[in-house]
Amino acid sequence: MNRLCLLILIAIATISCRNKSVSEVSVTAKTFVVDANKHTVDTLIINNNDTAFVVKNKVSDKDKGTESEVYEIHVMFSNKKWPVLHFKNAIGADLYVVEDLDGDDEPELLLRPEWFNSCWSSINLFSLKEGGWHLVKSGGMYFCADQHPLPARIEKQNEKYYLITDTIINEKFVVDGKEIEF
Repeated sequence: MNRLCLLILIAIATISCRNKSVSEVSVTAKTFVVDANKHTVDTLIINNNDTAFVVKNKVSDKDKGTESEVYEIHVMFSNKKWPVLHFKNAIGADLYVVEDLDGDDEPELLLRPEWFNSCWSSINLFSLKEGGWHLVKSGGMYFCADQHPLPARIEKQNEKYYLITDTIINEKFVVDGKEIEF
């Protein structure tokens, strides 16, 4: 029932964001308020059972990352056991829930932040620990190529997990696996 209430509240917030006459919508998180004049909400289905709601600042088409001092997103989840994830230096996000990698019966989360006009981004692996999301591993990612989409960025080899990252070294594109240690 509580999950249904959260989904209805998010739907109302999304609809309200389109209506210019509504100026503020409260969200059931103690850390921030969604203001329809300043924020938009993206809804991402992250697996069969869970949905993420990415609350992000509205940005103008002319903004190239210099008009605001802070670009931050807040990710809320339909799974009420998962806390809000706050991420700086992003105007949106692509998310993927990864299986439990560290054996604590909690999934891990990959987040690729969106920025303005680049195919390069960071890739960030978070683990749910002590009631919050903790960054475990990060690296670079060239997401315009289809070779390694977000769900393919975790590989298992010899009972170890690796985060697949991209870099350019000596003008050559290099794909590397960084071992994930908890």
